Amino acid sequence: MRLKFKRKKGKKNTNAKVTTIDGIKFASGLEAYCYQQLKKAKVKADYEGRKFELIEKFNYPGDVYDKGRERGVKVYKKKTGNVRNISYTPDFISEEHRFIIETKGLRTPEFNMRFKLFFKKLVDDGNIYDIYIPSNRKEVDKTIELIKSKIK
Repeated sequence: MRLKFKRKKGKKNTNAKVTTIDGIKFASGLEAYCYQQLKKAKVKADYEGRKFELIEKFNYPGDVYDKGRERGVKVYKKKTGNVRNISYTPDFISEEHRFIIETKGLRTPEFNMRFKLFFKKLVDDGNIYDIYIPSNRKEVDKTIELIKSKIK
């Protein structure tokens, strides 16, 4: 017999623990560890220092029908065609040394899609960085070794 687990709406995917160091609030312990290791290695990088707009907001001109609410009751109704923008903020960025670090313990399908759009944006803009995506402390340490070897 195989049990199926259904994810509850609004439930977070990870057990990431918010951590504060030097007055900076990190979304996970891995981000906090990366910050500490960069600081220890004297490698300058800004935490969430730049936001990239991947797709600008736009308006879809056709009719859009979707579920919504009216007076607290779920209904199927006509909606506006307003589509919000999609942006991406990497965990750490160094404009000086041209690198980006995205610490990622759990890679969700949403992250994978957004990251592909992010790569496309960088290529289209001719804005090339070295990209590092460590998933654990050992990989963070290796990332910092690689960065240090490039900036000497």
